[in-house]
Amino acid sequence: MTIMTLSPLAMVLMTVAGACAVFALIAAFMPKGNPVGNRMRDLAGGWEIGADQRTVEKFITFEQRGKLQHQLAQAGWYTVTPARLIVRCVLFGVAALVVGVGFFILLQLDGFVYMGLIALVTVGAAQLPLSRLNGAVAKRKKEIARALPDLLDMLSSTVQAGLAFNAALAYAVPGVSGPLGDELRAVLSEIRVGRSRADSLRAMAERVDQEELKTTVRAIVQSERLGSNLSKVLEDLGTESRQHRLLRGEEIAAKLPVLMVIPMAFFMLPALFTMIFGAVLADYFK
Repeated sequence: MTIMTLSPLAMVLMTVAGACAVFALIAAFMPKGNPVGNRMRDLAGGWEIGADQRTVEKFITFEQRGKLQHQLAQAGWYTVTPARLIVRCVLFGVAALVVGVGFFILLQLDGFVYMGLIALVTVGAAQLPLSRLNGAVAKRKKEIARALPDLLDMLSSTVQAGLAFNAALAYAVPGVSGPLGDELRAVLSEIRVGRSRADSLRAMAERVDQEELKTTVRAIVQSERLGSNLSKVLEDLGTESRQHRLLRGEEIAAKLPVLMVIPMAFFMLPALFTMIFGAVLADYFK
C-alpha cells in the first residue's frame, strides 16, 4: 500500500506522529544547562532575563505587564513571569493554527466557514493559558476563604492563652494547609529577616487580593495601632468569616433550582413524557 492510497485520517495521524517525533528529537538534543544556571533562572522567576524576555515585553505595555504580574501572584504562580505566560499563549495559538491548517490541507476542505473555524480555534487555544490562570485565581481565593475561619479561631485561642501574636501565628501555621498556609509561612519568613509585621501582612493581603483576608489584615493592623484587645478582634473576625461562609453556602443553594432547569428540560422531561405517552402511542399505532 502506497502513501497515495492512505485515507485522509491516516495521513493526519502520520503527520501528527511525525511532528511529535521531531519535537522529541529536538528536545532530547537541546542543552540542559548547568545546575548553577538553572538555579539562577529559577530565582529569577523561571525565566532567563535577557533578549528573549525583552523581545516579548515589547508587545505589551507596562500596565498590562503589571496586571498579569498581579494575576500571577493571586494564582500563586510566583515562578511564572508575564513574558513566559505570553509565550505560552503564542505557542498554544501557533500549535492550533498548524493543526487546523494541516487538517484543512489534508482533508481538502474549502470555503470561508472552515477558515473561520480555524481562526476561532486558534484564538481559543491562545486564550487557554489565560483561562487557566483565571481559574487558578478563583480556586485559590476560594481555598483561602474556606481556611480563614479556622485560622482565626486558632489565633484567637492562642492569643487568649497568653502567646504573642507572632508566636501564635507560628504555632497556627503548621495546622493550616493550602495556599493560606503558604502565604503565612512567607509572612513569617519576612518577619524573621527584619520586615515589620504590619508590612508583611499588608504585602500578603495585596498579593492574594481576597476581600475577607484584606479585611482581616486591616483589622489586625488597626487593632495593634490603637492598642485594643487583639484576641477579641480575632474572635469577632472568625465569627464574621464563618457567617460569610454560611451566606455563600445559602447563596449557592438558592441558585441550584435555576441551574437544575436545563438538565430537567433536556434529560428528565423527555424520559417522563416517554413513560407517560409511550404506552398510549404504542396502543394507538398497534
